Amino acid sequence: MPEREPRTGIFYNSAALMGPKGDVVARHRKLSPAFRENLWAAKGNLPVPVVQTEFGALSMVICADSYSYRPARIAALQGARILLVPANWPPMHHNPEKFWRARALENEMYILACNRTGMDKVMDCNPAQSFIVNPQGEAAVRISSPEDTIIYGSLPLDGLRAQNPLSERRPQCYGNITLDPYSHLSIEFLLGLPKAAEFCAATIQLRSQHLDTKANVKSVLGLVDDALKKAVREGERAINLIVLPELSLSGALWNSEQAEICSEEIPGRTTDLLAKKAQEKDLFVVLGMAERAEGGFYNSSVLIGPGSVLGKYRAVHLSARDRSWASPGESGFATFDLPFARIGMLLGYDLLFPEAADSLAKLGSDMLCVPALWDNTKTRFIWESRQSEQMHLAVANQWGDCGGLYSAGESLLCSYSRYQERVTRLISPATGDAINIVRLETKDTREKRFLENIDYGMLLDLSGQSSSTHTIRLGHEGG
Repeated sequence: MPEREPRTGIFYNSAALMGPKGDVVARHRKLSPAFRENLWAAKGNLPVPVVQTEFGALSMVICADSYSYRPARIAALQGARILLVPANWPPMHHNPEKFWRARALENEMYILACNRTGMDKVMDCNPAQSFIVNPQGEAAVRISSPEDTIIYGSLPLDGLRAQNPLSERRPQCYGNITLDPYSHLSIEFLLGLPKAAEFCAATIQLRSQHLDTKANVKSVLGLVDDALKKAVREGERAINLIVLPELSLSGALWNSEQAEICSEEIPGRTTDLLAKKAQEKDLFVVLGMAERAEGGFYNSSVLIGPGSVLGKYRAVHLSARDRSWASPGESGFATFDLPFARIGMLLGYDLLFPEAADSLAKLGSDMLCVPALWDNTKTRFIWESRQSEQMHLAVANQWGDCGGLYSAGESLLCSYSRYQERVTRLISPATGDAINIVRLETKDTREKRFLENIDYGMLLDLSGQSSSTHTIRLGHEGG
């Protein structure tokens, strides 16, 4: 509802939470006014509320506030396990479903998103959908109706894990999310970005032979050649950047003994071979591999250019499988400048933590390159939700049995644009080697906008005990 602040006369797009006694127990002012709201509503200036009730802690945000991960994350860090989202969001422009499902999965919380229907002077909400999303990111209830309707569902809060995704966060690595370079008029000058350009990118989907490095190197080199030939057939003069899957040289690793067999130093034998290939073909390659260094092992992504290794990234977030053989990276997130774009690298499991992609976006990354070994088809939607950080996205996944783990394939190569009709999205099949190729423009990723009027102290709290300053305790009387 529109709210007028009596003392100042300022208008806000607001929501009120009514308690069982009929009183207002919490309110929220929309943090991110959208579209025509900017003609009348100020940005919200209240903390994200969390209310303790007899059935659990709940919070609320309004519509486009859920496009960003930040408000929902702040609510979850204060203990909220239910997020209420009153919305006015038709699906034609950046369908909200993937964002609501992402907010649920990232925080292991329920999302109750209540959309409007009907049509006003400027917006047709008849096809809009309302949801109950469970903590696994699944749409437990989904409904669209041209008439007023009520959605019912039960929320078994007792089943939530004690070790939820919040316990695996690495806030000591997230400092860059507080930066605000995109308020500057000349972002290229401020960040020293490569000149805006067009370039051709590709993902290669493959299945590694388990623990057979020699065979896997041969396969990688052959598929790079295949990608270049396919580009020529499709009318491209060249491919500038190729992204290959996670652990491409080994398949899934389950212990340090397996890592000892298949890991290599970076630079090393395989990266030297790929650097030679990159020099021959004048291209850049991102490869996921097990790295041996400093007496241990890392799940790493390496950027290889013509003649040499240009950089590497060690996975900051490790899955339970990765923790059985790898140490976490401690250097945080870094970007790398190519002649045509600034890129950032993550690995598959990092995509469950939005702060990782956000860190790279704030550093000016035009493209997010993600080697993946992803087996859960039900959570694959989280990949594309990372485009809310406003970068082109390449996720190169393995497929099939990769050594006791059945990877889901469906590699994704997706352009970013604020305008949905301009987005190009290529998805590989679930099985089989596959190559996606698309032409991208960096000018589309240079006009980023971020929701900044939030509590970064909450997001970066290192104490392990997030502040409950904004938590409201609500009693209940039967009746």
